[in-house]
Amino acid sequence: MKKFLLIVSIVIVAGGIVAGCSMGKQSSNSNRSSTSKGLKDEVKVTVNEAVDVYEKKFPGINVLSVELKEEMGKPLYIIEGADDTTEYQLNINAVNKKIKQKSEEPVDEDDLNEVKTKKLDIDKVISLKKAAQIAEKETNGGQGSEFKLEKEHGTNIWEVSVKDREIIINAETGKVVKVDDD
Repeated sequence: MKKFLLIVSIVIVAGGIVAGCSMGKQSSNSNRSSTSKGLKDEVKVTVNEAVDVYEKKFPGINVLSVELKEEMGKPLYIIEGADDTTEYQLNINAVNKKIKQKSEEPVDEDDLNEVKTKKLDIDKVISLKKAAQIAEKETNGGQGSEFKLEKEHGTNIWEVSVKDREIIINAETGKVVKVDDD
């Protein structure tokens, strides 16, 4: 009889724990959707300001790509660049400009050609917010969840992920070049 009561008690306690966890999960998800802000709305630091931080940390180093994504609930810029010998990466908090991570590694032989052909000219590109507006219009109002600015075939482009789609935008003209379904 004692064994039976012990087993019943364990089952009741375990059931309560499972129910409590799933209720907590539901309320967490409902809070997220009710305050659904797009990633671009959380960003306080512009792409140009983030690139300035990068250029102060790595003077004279070509910027090859700027990516914005959410990491651990916070917007984060990942800026990559290189010279003839070294690849550089700087992760910057997109709310307060604080450097989160810095890395350097030797350039691979395969990547050496990219260093020379993929340098971005940040001054000629549309803003991240403008790229988001264009991509969101293309997908009928979805929110941009990731952004990447890079050079492809000699043209600066924004790649914007919205609603399981990737919108590729000419970063100088704002024209949608391609829409890929993921």
